[in-house]
Amino acid sequence: MNAWVLEQYKSPLVKKEVPIPQITQPDQILIKVKAASVNPIDTWIAKGYGKNILSTWRQLEKGSLPLQNTSLLPVILGHDCCGEIVDLGSNVKDFKLADEVIAVIPGTWQGTHAEYVLTKANAAAPKPIKANYIEAATMPFVACTAWAALVTAAQVNPNNASGIRALIHGGSGGIGSAAIQMLNSWGAEKVVATCASNNMDYVRSMGGIPIDYKDSSAKERLKSEGPFDVILDCVSSDLAKWSDNVMKTWKNSVHVSIVSPLFNDTDKYGIPGGVVSTALTYFQRACTFPLNGRWFSYAYFWPNQKCLNQISSFIDNGRIKIPNIERVYKFDEVQSAYIHSSTHDVRGKIIIDVAGEGEHSSSIKDFAGERSREPSIKDFAGESSREPLTSSKDFDDDPLMTVK
Repeated sequence: MNAWVLEQYKSPLVKKEVPIPQITQPDQILIKVKAASVNPIDTWIAKGYGKNILSTWRQLEKGSLPLQNTSLLPVILGHDCCGEIVDLGSNVKDFKLADEVIAVIPGTWQGTHAEYVLTKANAAAPKPIKANYIEAATMPFVACTAWAALVTAAQVNPNNASGIRALIHGGSGGIGSAAIQMLNSWGAEKVVATCASNNMDYVRSMGGIPIDYKDSSAKERLKSEGPFDVILDCVSSDLAKWSDNVMKTWKNSVHVSIVSPLFNDTDKYGIPGGVVSTALTYFQRACTFPLNGRWFSYAYFWPNQKCLNQISSFIDNGRIKIPNIERVYKFDEVQSAYIHSSTHDVRGKIIIDVAGEGEHSSSIKDFAGERSREPSIKDFAGESSREPLTSSKDFDDDPLMTVK
């Protein structure tokens, strides 16, 4: 099969022929990929983000102790897809051959920027009937990450979300917009979301109450909309930290962040030192929360079939919208998709049409009708906080920014 392979950090991806993965466990499925997302995490990993902990994690999954430095490379990136099942393990009962599915890939497995991908059956769900395969590929990774934050960490779910007030920092990004829609579909009283001024219409279209995070009145707006039961940070910012002040007290309110320092800390200090550094950062933030009946937690992406099933069902019954698709790239243009994701103010999803059956945009679509700003690295939601790896100037003469 053809796949786009990262052979060296900060270097261009290489399109090459590699063996089709084989079923090795009874709970696995093999998917012929039709479309896949390029998420910010893919471009960050290509730059070396999280290389220490991801390499260690892979060794542990293989059943061996990471007694020496090992590399994650070579690796095929891509965390989610839509496609067709072409093989399955002996214990898989919920799917059959030729089923169309949406799926996510466990963190250290070979990814979806390839013609075929292997994943676990419980990391997949039926494709939404009312979405084409390009549209269906927009949601799996961001939905599972939002679910990990809201359901696993914050303990919010469809059965108890009615009437709650939520605040999303970075509401115009993929994870933020997924969280807005989930909460609204579960009956939240209101979902307020910070974003850049040129993304406010998009946040409204997703069902959020937008607040320009740069506006001088942002804190007063948050005070007037709060207090909040749940706060979710999809970006790291001073406003996000300050928003502890608009949490409910003695109501078990929760502040969850998906912007954990774990990957950066382990890259900087190694595994033991990085874990200790992250733990100290967490306890410095979290230790005072219980004094006011509040809680703080980090959250991480994790495959979740219940989430995927619900997303598929909610898309079909109109309770959740397909997010804005900024551009669809051909499979031969994967490197260009990475450049776009890294250097543009992305206002929607970037999709790779692996099957080659969809339509492709020849120009960048801009939700607000304005031209994109000068290229710079952005965080999850296109806001101004520093991306974990680098700033825009670091891309000058960077080989990753060259199409191969």
